[in-house]
Amino acid sequence: MNHDKSMPPPLQGIKVIELTHLIAGPYCGQLLAEEGAQVIKVEPPGGELSRSRAPLREDAHGHTVSAHYGALNRGKQSIALDLKNAEGLKVVHCLLESANVLITNMRAAALERLGIHPETLHKRYPRLVIACISGFGMEDAGEFADRAGLALVAEAMTGATGLTRDHAGNPVWCGFALGDILAGMTAHGAILLALRNQERHGMGRILDLGLIECTLPMVSVALARVQIADAALSAFAGSNDFHGVPYGAFPASDGFINIGVNRDDFWRRLCVAMGRPELGTDDRYATYVERAKRHDEVNAITETFTRAHTRAEITTKLNEADVPVAAVLSMNEVLNDEYLRQRGALQEVDDGLGGTLRLPADPSRFRTGQEQLRLPRLGEHRVAVLEKELGLCSAEIARLESAGAFGAAKSSRASSESSR
Repeated sequence: MNHDKSMPPPLQGIKVIELTHLIAGPYCGQLLAEEGAQVIKVEPPGGELSRSRAPLREDAHGHTVSAHYGALNRGKQSIALDLKNAEGLKVVHCLLESANVLITNMRAAALERLGIHPETLHKRYPRLVIACISGFGMEDAGEFADRAGLALVAEAMTGATGLTRDHAGNPVWCGFALGDILAGMTAHGAILLALRNQERHGMGRILDLGLIECTLPMVSVALARVQIADAALSAFAGSNDFHGVPYGAFPASDGFINIGVNRDDFWRRLCVAMGRPELGTDDRYATYVERAKRHDEVNAITETFTRAHTRAEITTKLNEADVPVAAVLSMNEVLNDEYLRQRGALQEVDDGLGGTLRLPADPSRFRTGQEQLRLPRLGEHRVAVLEKELGLCSAEIARLESAGAFGAAKSSRASSESSR
């Protein structure tokens, strides 16, 4: 697919202030940065939470980058400010005056204590798009308002964890922050829509996004099924919740393989691939309903086949039979996967220490032909942001530092980094 490398990125000229930590908010900001927005990440003096989370990579000068931070913050500018300090908070307000978007995933109560609750900001900056990501949302949350929220909580409360089951039907946490990434993607889409209104009508908007409702669409089909399926059908649907039988992960001789038989013709093809063609037309297994009644038997038949072969052998056999299949890859295998390389789905990111991290690219592919994106060091863009965005001179920046705007003199490292 050809991309016009002379085209400016679609969000060029959009200024985003990011007041976030961990995953959902940073991922949203990273998408906007990759699509051309200027994203100024405001961090506390010690850096946002994920900067110090192990594992860490360290250079010869003692500078570190964490895998967690590195995964979600490329292409941004970093300025460290103490928002409990009047001068630090004043700098944030000055930045908001010319910003298009504010992203935050701080709790509403914390924002209120700082005097930057979204409602307050909306009155002061009516053109500003304010994206607030929280566990349960700010409005109409009842007793859940301002509770601590994690992706794991959202996945449980939406039933997603209940649908992620082993063959015995036991719920299994998916193993990654699904709800956070969904919230970041939802916020990204909502911001683009709000920017359209801002452009056409000069209007801002508060986007009140809870992890729960951002995760809920993942279970839309399951919610519909439970309202339509009768009790008899539900009773033998098995652990796969009507997806198909056999369906899920099966042990191979060298790992695990995912097989998806969600149609009766796929079952017949699988039986041929397994060398058991007679089972494809056996009345006990020929239809989904009959296989669901005997899902333990069907899984055992499938497992006997998969255990006798490697993942590559199974993949070849099932691809030849046109049955959906994929090896369950480790993270190291994902990093070196040939298909992902061909698709350009992974990109090398400058870690800010002289090394690189191979990370997922923005699937929209609006970013073409630009220089390699880099992770910002804490407070690295202090001077650049304050001089260019606010027109401050070096003496005024020094005054702000003396007043504690950047945190209690933490900062021989921060000061040296900010001048680079």
